[in-house]
Amino acid sequence: MTPDVVVLGLGPAGRALAHRAAAAGLTVRAFDPAPDARWRRTFGLWADELPAWLPTGVVAAVGSPRVIARSRRALRREYAVLDVDALQDAMHLDGVDVRAERAGRDGHGAAFVIDARGPAPASGAGVPRQTAAGVLVPADAHEQLWMDWRPAPGVPEGAAASFLYAVRVSDQALLLEETCLAGAPALTVDELEVRLRARLAARGIVAGALHERVDFPLLAPGPRRGRGWCGVGVRGSTLHPATGYSVAGSLAFADEAVGALRAGRNPVDADAIAAHRLRAAALTALLGMSAPEQRDFFEVFFGLPERHVRGFLAGRSSATTNAAAMAAAFVAAPWGLRRRLARAITPRTPRGPR
Repeated sequence: MTPDVVVLGLGPAGRALAHRAAAAGLTVRAFDPAPDARWRRTFGLWADELPAWLPTGVVAAVGSPRVIARSRRALRREYAVLDVDALQDAMHLDGVDVRAERAGRDGHGAAFVIDARGPAPASGAGVPRQTAAGVLVPADAHEQLWMDWRPAPGVPEGAAASFLYAVRVSDQALLLEETCLAGAPALTVDELEVRLRARLAARGIVAGALHERVDFPLLAPGPRRGRGWCGVGVRGSTLHPATGYSVAGSLAFADEAVGALRAGRNPVDADAIAAHRLRAAALTALLGMSAPEQRDFFEVFFGLPERHVRGFLAGRSSATTNAAAMAAAFVAAPWGLRRRLARAITPRTPRGPR
């Protein structure tokens, strides 16, 4: 029997889709070579983006972190870190035909295919990546910060930029993570650990071995959708290329996809493609900035009206919302940054012979 939906990959994005599609009464077949593997990454999202269908027990900690670029600012929004085991268990696969094997997009008959396999193994050296090195410390060892762009001790102002991410992951523990937001090539995890240890030493904080090593691509080549299929996560439009966040977008996408499939539409529509292209242009702009320019940019960005900050950082938002936020950042930016932003969104015109 041909299922209604075939899901390739059972990471957070694929598992959410398979879980919600089955709960909605669709017949679902899922392929993953290790469907029972437990997740080990730290997942966070804005607390107001947590879907109502998830139990509150999936939230491990909630805080109101601040950001520091050139100055300190409040985000005025609660940030939640998820209990990864509880999240995985809450998205059970009852009623899903799970196959512990790999599969491609072809050969599934009339079933609609959701490609959630994550990045292709052949992701090249020129692909922008996000990297991070994190340790756990007692919850009261450091204030909570969503981004602290001040250079780590011993790191020159002009060296490749990284920021400190400091959020509670439980009532007892805080994750301190040195992060390279985007690089091609990105700073290595080992380089980030050196910076993190320097920050810890300067504050007299003692920490053990690394708790988390992060390294993933922010973009994947190729189309995001086609006849009879669409991607999700890095293969689709739910991984934010300019922030690296994907969980909120993927959780929201699950129910959107079910609704679209029932209506006979591809879940990844033209607006989602346009929004993703705008966010990819923002990534291009970031990659072209020097470290001081990145700090200046985030000083401008977090000073924008709250609707623009929320709209651009949201897991899912329209192309219009993203364009409005990017336009506001352009207007508020100094002239040097405006040139960077303009180059990122303006197609290059090939030069003809002189």
